[in-house]
Amino acid sequence: MNSIGNVGKKTLFSLTIPIFLELLLVTVVGNIDTIMLGYYSDEAVGAIGGITQLLNIQNVIFSFINMATSILTAQFLGAKDYKRVKQVISVSLVLNILLGLVLGGIYLFFWKGLLQKINLPEELVGIGKYYFQMVGGLCVFQGIILSCGAILKSHGNPTETLIINLGVNILNIFGNALFIFGWLGMPVLGPTGVGISTVISRGIGCVVAFYMMCKYCNFTFRKKYIKPFPFKIVKNILSIGFPTAGENLAWNIGQLIIVAIVNTMGTAIIAARTYLMLISSFIMTLSIALGQGTAIQIGHLVGAGEIKEVYNKCIKSVKIAFIFAFVATSIVCLLRKPIMNIFTTNPDILEASLKIFPLMILLEMGRVFNIVIINSLHAAGDIKFPMFIGISFVFTIAVLFSYVLGISLGWGLVGIWIANAMDEWIRGLAMYFRWKSKKWQNKSFV
Repeated sequence: MNSIGNVGKKTLFSLTIPIFLELLLVTVVGNIDTIMLGYYSDEAVGAIGGITQLLNIQNVIFSFINMATSILTAQFLGAKDYKRVKQVISVSLVLNILLGLVLGGIYLFFWKGLLQKINLPEELVGIGKYYFQMVGGLCVFQGIILSCGAILKSHGNPTETLIINLGVNILNIFGNALFIFGWLGMPVLGPTGVGISTVISRGIGCVVAFYMMCKYCNFTFRKKYIKPFPFKIVKNILSIGFPTAGENLAWNIGQLIIVAIVNTMGTAIIAARTYLMLISSFIMTLSIALGQGTAIQIGHLVGAGEIKEVYNKCIKSVKIAFIFAFVATSIVCLLRKPIMNIFTTNPDILEASLKIFPLMILLEMGRVFNIVIINSLHAAGDIKFPMFIGISFVFTIAVLFSYVLGISLGWGLVGIWIANAMDEWIRGLAMYFRWKSKKWQNKSFV
C-alpha cells in the first residue's frame, strides 16, 4: 500500500487542481438543476433554490462523518497504521448508509412541514414538492458518493473523485435536458423531471464511487474490520464529527433562517438570491480546493510527526486563496450584467441582484480565512475552537444583522449580504489568530 508515498510526493497544486475541478463539477451538479430550470420558469428556480438550501442540511450531516474520516485516514496513513485506516473506512461507510436511510425517510414523509418551516410560498411548494421527495428521499446515494470521495482524496487520489463527478455531471445534464426540453419525445416535467434525473445519476455514481474507492485505496470490506466493533474509531469519529457537524449545521440553520427572511420579500427577491448564491458557489471553489488540499498534506504531516512544516503550508494557502478571491470577484463584478442575463431577463430580478455584486467582493475575501484555516485546524485535530466561534457568530451576527439590516432598516438583499460579510470577516480573523497562536499543536489523534 503506497498511499502515504503518493501524498508525500505530491505538491499542493497537484492535489488542489484535481480537487478544484472535482468541486467545480460538484458545484455544477449541485446547481445544474437551477441553471437548466431557468429555461423552464423563474418560479421553478425560486422553488428549487429554497429546497436546495434545506437539502444542504443532509450534506452537513454526511460531512461530519466524512470530515472525521478524512482527518483520521490521513493521520493514520501518515503514521502507517493501515489496519486502522481500513477500520475507519468501514465504519464511515456503515454510518453514512444508516444516516442516509434515516434522513431519506424524514424527507419523504415529512416534506410538507419542512417546506412550510422555511416559509416557501405555497405556489412554489406545489412546483417543487416531488423534486424534494425524490432527491431528499434517496439522499443515501449522495452519502455514499461523498464518503468514497473523502476516502479517495485522503489517500492522495483526488483525480478519481474528479472522474466520478464528471460522469455524474454528464448523466445529470442529459437527464435534465430530456425532461426540461422534451428530448427524445420525453414529457416536459420541469422540477419533477429534474428530480428523476438527479436521483438516477447519483444512483449510478454511488456504485462507481464505491468500486473506485475499493480499487484505488486497496480496500475490501471484511467483517473483521467491524468485529469486534471498533468503538474507539467510532469515538474518534464522533469527537471530530459532532463539533464539525455542530459548526456546519449552525451555519446552515442560520442560512435557512436567512432564507426564511428572504422568502418574505417576494418571488423576485427569492429568485435573485438563488442566482447570486449560485454565482458565489463557483467563486469560492478554488478556496475550498486549496483548503482541502492543504488539509490532506497537514493530516499526513501531523500523523508522521512533522509539525514544523505544517504552519507555513496553511499561511501560504491563505495568501493564494485571498488573491484569487479578489481577482475572481472583481472580474465577476465587472461582468455582472452579461452574467445575470445568462440566467434571466426579468427586470425585477436584475434590479435586485445587480447591486449585490460589489458586496460579493467583500464577502468572498472574508470567506477565504474560514475556508482554508478551518480545514487546516481540523486536519491538525483542533476541532472545538472553530465550532464555538462558528455557532456563536452565525446567530449573533449573520442572522441577527440580516434581520436588522434586511427587514428592520428595509435594505433588502443589500442588508443580507452586508450581514453575511460581517460574519465571514469576524469569524475569519478569529481563525487566523488561532492559527498564528499555534494552540492547535499536540491535538492529533495518533
